Amino acid sequence: MTEPTTPTIPTIPTIPTDIDHGATAVVRREIRIEAPIDQVWRLHTDINGWPAWQTDVDTAQADDPLAPGTTFRWSTHGLDITSTVYAVDAPHRILWGGPAQGITGVHEWTFTADGDGTIVRTAESWEGEPVRANAENLRAGLDASLGTWLELLRTTAEAKAAKRAKRTRRRRLAKVLAWTSLAVTGLFVLAEPWLLVPALGFALALSLWD
Repeated sequence: MTEPTTPTIPTIPTIPTDIDHGATAVVRREIRIEAPIDQVWRLHTDINGWPAWQTDVDTAQADDPLAPGTTFRWSTHGLDITSTVYAVDAPHRILWGGPAQGITGVHEWTFTADGDGTIVRTAESWEGEPVRANAENLRAGLDASLGTWLELLRTTAEAKAAKRAKRTRRRRLAKVLAWTSLAVTGLFVLAEPWLLVPALGFALALSLWD
């Protein structure tokens, strides 16, 4: 007589809510960017746009809007990575991660408005046999990579912010000139009403045009 077997209960994977603070390699970095938080967030979370400014990223593709459970694919330094989004709180925080080459990484980004600028903080944890076997070098490499990423994010966001500010100043100047011209024209018409005759003639001609 065979004894009854205990049914196997499938293991449900735990979805990370934070980086692994006890991991073998943990790196934290931060930077201040002279650009509005919404602009920095849009630049950073436009996965498909990464290769245009992130020199360490060769390819990047996100087929769906970033939301918990969605994935995106990207390659860097010859590694093909598929990352899963774990949490999103736009425009303040995003958490993603996944396994790659035996390393389980979890990466958090937070964005805090600071006057006209933005404080960006990043923290990433790496765990796995390759990390334990070469912890010091991999931690140093991760630190350098995050430092480069933040600096590229800063220079790109600030360049875009400066370009937008220039366009805004030009629009404001154009409006001032337009209203000034209208006001001066109005003063001339009030002083010399006959100046309306050419304008009225032009308007009449347009109305009669076939």
